[in-house]
Amino acid sequence: MDFNNEGTMSKPPREVMALIIIEKIYNFIEADESYRKTKLQGANMNLAVSRARFGSLYLISRELLERKLTPEDLEKVRIVSVELDKKIEYPELIEAYIIILKILDQLGLVKLDTRPAYQRHRTEESNQIHGYG
Repeated sequence: MDFNNEGTMSKPPREVMALIIIEKIYNFIEADESYRKTKLQGANMNLAVSRARFGSLYLISRELLERKLTPEDLEKVRIVSVELDKKIEYPELIEAYIIILKILDQLGLVKLDTRPAYQRHRTEESNQIHGYG
């Protein structure tokens, strides 16, 4: 995200924060993809980059998570993100990521299926969905 860009700085803070969170998700996915590729090729690799990027996602969304998560889920995410001396296995990392993603989906930030379902062959219903009715 380019904070020196006039287009970025003219956006409302909520929109800027949403873009930062989306960027952090992307960064984590890139690290996870690299980890998986290396692991699938049989090489031994640790979770350092993935955990570091996941930690950034956690830190930028911590207050949101504190409001939305159960204490148990928040603790799972916090341990993976903050307790760097604790050995974390890959399934724990992915579980924590999915916990965060569920909240972001509920808020509509990463939700893709936002269009209401309708039957295309019903012209009146289709027109109404598209704003013509």
